[in-house]
Amino acid sequence: NQGFCNINYNLKTSKGTYVLRKFKSNDTVNISRKFEFNIQKKAFKKGIASKPIFIDKNKEFMVYKFLKAKHKVKLNKSELNNLLKSLKKLHKIKVKTKKMNMKKELKHYTHLNSKKAKKSLDICKKELKKLEKYDKKIVLCHNDLNPKNIFFTKKSIKFIDWEYAGLNDSFFDLAIISFEFDLNKIQKRYLLKKYLKKFTKKDILKLESYIKIYKHICKLWFISLSKSENK
Repeated sequence: NQGFCNINYNLKTSKGTYVLRKFKSNDTVNISRKFEFNIQKKAFKKGIASKPIFIDKNKEFMVYKFLKAKHKVKLNKSELNNLLKSLKKLHKIKVKTKKMNMKKELKHYTHLNSKKAKKSLDICKKELKKLEKYDKKIVLCHNDLNPKNIFFTKKSIKFIDWEYAGLNDSFFDLAIISFEFDLNKIQKRYLLKKYLKKFTKKDILKLESYIKIYKHICKLWFISLSKSENK
């Protein structure tokens, strides 16, 4: 039971073991639950997700195959390589949907009036301004690649919790991995080299801007969550 927007149940049957994912909140879901289910189907075909089995017509719950795997909080070079291979497969999936608008996403937090929230909002706006001068490679991104959503099996790496998936700059997923796995300066450059083959100083600066944005969006999300729970 790890999510804030869902309640997950382990469902054991004579045919196998599954996860029943009960949707608790749709307030922050990027597109829709039907879209989430369809994206997971596409990702499963690429070998980077668990097999989705069913979504009910009222979009209140879905069922997918249970994965037996491990989470990692630190990555060695081999694990980072494999993670980037899975990420490239994800970023090649073709979908038609709206692009994520970061400025619009930030508007969800403008009602927060604490000093911490205002500081995080200001930093995000400042970094978004910097990003305007860089080219963007818009692809299907997971947008929530924290370690609990990445499963390391013996043969592959799979992603779960596709509720925030949508079109975004590929660097956003790279920034999440960099931040969540606490990659150092050398590891970030290695990540860029493996993903892009060639990278420039602009790519380094672009990655750092996205890392700051992700870091402060996380802060805003938890401030907002804490505020709603205290009501």
